[in-house]
Parts: sequence; structure tokens; C-alpha cells
Amino acid sequence: MKTLQVGMLIPWVNKTMEEEIPCSVYSNIKFHWSRMQPRILPINGHDTSYLEHMLLAVPSALSGFNGLKLDVIVLGCTSASLDNSCVNIKIPDMYGNAKIITAFDSIILQIKKYKAKNLFLFAPYDIKTIEAEINQLKKHGLNVVKSVPLAYRDEIRYITAEQIYDSFLKEYTSQCDLVLFSCTALHTLKVFRKIKKMLHVDIPLLSSNNAIAETLNDLYRKFI
Repeated sequence: MKTLQVGMLIPWVNKTMEEEIPCSVYSNIKFHWSRMQPRILPINGHDTSYLEHMLLAVPSALSGFNGLKLDVIVLGCTSASLDNSCVNIKIPDMYGNAKIITAFDSIILQIKKYKAKNLFLFAPYDIKTIEAEINQLKKHGLNVVKSVPLAYRDEIRYITAEQIYDSFLKEYTSQCDLVLFSCTALHTLKVFRKIKKMLHVDIPLLSSNNAIAETLNDLYRKFI
């Protein structure tokens, strides 16, 4: 059986992707992880200026894959992949045959599979970033009927599953046909199980991480 070799470029403090994505894909998808660490770090967990510097760190992070023959490279930060500059990232010739996908690419691909049009967006972003995501979704013919900024005190990675669930419980609207939890740092597997069990919500629940996982599963099915 063939193995799909995947290089994952992830934010330097993100551990959620390593916990949630591998358990959601076929066993013959093999991951190689490399962290994007910006030269200038954010002053706190609400400072988004690091995004530009993190994208500049991609070439250095790619060097962590030297010697590997990769089939797919994933840019594993949703908010960074909303930035138009991410399409200008220089990919070394040695990875020229690898398929490049971003977290946002994966979201769009999976929403299209569900044939959803009206979205309920949860995101731990500032208003500017949420508006940027809404605008990008609109470019793909998608309507955000409601958006909720997930509040947090220190850093996104410390948002608990209980906080996400409570926010969903408070803000949910039945006017949508898909709920999107944007950001690869969010822990959503436990949240999704609880929502489905306790609330019997039958509309699709999509997160950045399970969008990436399902996109990799789709690519693997084509690969074999």
C-alpha cells in the first residue's frame, strides 16, 4: 500500500494539529512536522503582527524537510493563509512535484463537498482578521450569516473545549447550513462529539483541522 508523505508547516506554538489531525486520517498518510517561527515574536497573544514574519519564515521551515520526498505540503495556519502574500512563497525546486495546500484551501474544498452556502463562523481572531476571512469566503460564493469572535485572555492555544462549547451553545443560529470553527490552534474534536451528542445538531461542523484531515484523505484516495 502506498504512503502519502505530507510536510506540515505549522505555527511554532501550535500543538493542536499534531494531536487532532493524525487521528483523523488514513494510517498510510505519514506526517513530517516543521515549525514556522517568526523572527519577531508577538508581544502578546492578541498581537497579529507576527503573521507577516511567520510567512517570511516559511523557507527556513521548509529546510526541515530536506532529504524527504514529499507528496503534499500544508501551510497549517488559517489566518496566515488568508494573506495574499502566502501565494508568493518560494517553494524550493526539490518540492516542485508536491501539491501545496493551505488551511483555507482545505476549508473551501470541504465546504464545497457539503454544498453549503450559509455559514456560521467561529474564530478566535480580531475583527480585522474575521472580516478578511468573511471577504475570502464571499469570493467563493459563501455567505456568513453570523460570525462570533471567540474571546480569550492569554493565547488561542489555551482556549478550552468547554469554552468553545459554551460559546456555541450561546450563539448558535439555525439559519446556517454549516458551522465553521476557524483556526488550527482550536481543540475541536471533543467539542464536535459533545455538540452532536448533547444538542443533536445535524448540520455539518467543520474546523480548520478536520478540513485539512479530510482534504488529505481525499488526496490519498486519488493517490492510491
